[in-house]
Amino acid sequence: MYKNTSACEETMRQSAKELSADDMLTIHHTGTGIHGSRVVVEGTLEHPQTASEAAAATPPNTNVIEAGLLAPVTAAIAKARPHRTVVPAAAECTYDANGQSTFRWLAPSRLVKDTPKGDQAQSGE
Repeated sequence: MYKNTSACEETMRQSAKELSADDMLTIHHTGTGIHGSRVVVEGTLEHPQTASEAAAATPPNTNVIEAGLLAPVTAAIAKARPHRTVVPAAAECTYDANGQSTFRWLAPSRLVKDTPKGDQAQSGE
């Protein structure tokens, strides 16, 4: 019933590691189709915050009247800490009698390709 889930998780981990050594993958859920022919793995990717992500982030409220007396101290501590961004991640693996036939990212959007690797090879023939 849960055939191929571990293999798909491992493929997802390897792919994430190849994309960026700084990304940390956490898996939250794995779903499998009939006889393990299709597996979807869901989780999160955490990476150091980029300059554009930092610019888009809302700075903490340091107004003493609105946020309280400790607001400047809290803001200084938050600024000293390295910031990380967590985004949802998902991947799909399909299997046939010969083993894994395709792997593709479903999320985040920066990893999603229009055509899975297995389909690219077939379309080039």
